[in-house]
Amino acid sequence: MLVVMAAVLLLTGTMTAVAYASTDPTNITIAGGTLNISSMTVGDFAGVTLSGSATNDTATMTPFTMTDARGLGSGWNVTVQATQFSEYSGGYVPSGRTLAVSSLSMPQPTVAANGTSSGVPTITSGPFIIDSGSAVKIASAATDNGMGAYNFTQGGSLTLSIPANAYAASYRSEVTVSAVSGP
Repeated sequence: MLVVMAAVLLLTGTMTAVAYASTDPTNITIAGGTLNISSMTVGDFAGVTLSGSATNDTATMTPFTMTDARGLGSGWNVTVQATQFSEYSGGYVPSGRTLAVSSLSMPQPTVAANGTSSGVPTITSGPFIIDSGSAVKIASAATDNGMGAYNFTQGGSLTLSIPANAYAASYRSEVTVSAVSGP
């Protein structure tokens, strides 16, 4: 009988220990970051010698990363725009020569998620004419997609169409890749 009472007391003590668990909530605040694009670089064109015929020249454009760390799920667009090629000699030449607008094209890029499971953005069908005077949308992320980082890689080189009647000079254009909020 003594053994039975000891067993009952032992079981009662074990049950009591489980009945006195402690629970305490824990909290976290997640602050939104920014919408941005990593630096991209456009190489110089090789240069051409005029021959009396129209010709093309190419330049490379490095990959870039688009990051949406805002935590809003509001979507975004990537746009590309280039200025008209204008005569340049240590600075833009006032009243200098220019190449025709719509002479610079960019191939359609590819995109891959970089450590995120959010939906991959949609790539607009290319190639794109990027020096026509307005920004060109090359990719977009719909609402609740595109959150995190995405690597963009060019599908080839930028191509500059040089007409047969171009003036011999040095020219420059500024290429801008932008992150724009909204789908």
